[in-house]
Amino acid sequence: MRIPQILKVMPVSKSKFWLMVQKGEFPKPTKIGRSSFWTIEQVQAYLRERTGNS
Repeated sequence: MRIPQILKVMPVSKSKFWLMVQKGEFPKPTKIGRSSFWTIEQVQAYLRERTGNS
């Protein structure tokens, strides 16, 4: 997933999102060239953790 896709399911700004990554609150991306990507599983796991659902 790319940032625009993630921000559709997470109500935060792009700068807040990168701050969360920098602080270790959100998984670090996989870099391909200059682009950053996250797996759907990483995003789902983060959302489950935040909402307390398994």
